[in-house]
Amino acid sequence: MNAYLRTRIAAVVALLMLVGAVLAGQAVADSLLPDEKATDTGRTLGRAGFAYLTGVRTYAAAVLWNRIDPIFHDYYEDLPLDEQVYMLPTIRAVMALDPQFEQTYYVAAWVLARRDAVDDGVELARLGVENNPTSGMLRVNYAQILFLFTDETEEAVRQAERALEDDIVWRNLHDRYEGYAMVRGVYSAVGDEDAVARVSAEMRRIDDKIDELGVAPQRHGR
Repeated sequence: MNAYLRTRIAAVVALLMLVGAVLAGQAVADSLLPDEKATDTGRTLGRAGFAYLTGVRTYAAAVLWNRIDPIFHDYYEDLPLDEQVYMLPTIRAVMALDPQFEQTYYVAAWVLARRDAVDDGVELARLGVENNPTSGMLRVNYAQILFLFTDETEEAVRQAERALEDDIVWRNLHDRYEGYAMVRGVYSAVGDEDAVARVSAEMRRIDDKIDELGVAPQRHGR
């Protein structure tokens, strides 16, 4: 292990040690939230403290992920995903700090499912959707985990269909295109040719939009 990698890992460990302090601070802020008999001033102070520590939590989550992401891509890029268990403690910390941090759910769900911890992987994928109900990435992730690792085909198709609805949010056009391709794969596997044609037509429209805008793909966690 070279000096750079040791430094990166040491930084992650140090940040993990801070997570406990941040979460403890959040608990203190929760205790500051007044009950119904409190004054308006007390309510305002309690809410301000809560909002401040929420910002600290999401910032700490982003820092933790940004520390581990280069290790994931630069040093373990060729390591099979199911062997990358080194990420799980950090991922758990990021989830605790920021339940809306999407990348953690799908990375951890695939690591667990591929290590034969299927129930845990499914539950994590489901939790991701529960905490981020309009995330296209997590809807598709849940559909794939269900389809590939369980016999819950009907629910997998339902989640795939949900990923196509108008309120679903995608981070960019490339993610949307890839997500729709995964949805199409589910429909193809169950023999729904009408749905395959419908999704394929939408993918062509997305692809045309990408070409029109000249949008480059963005690297992110798997």
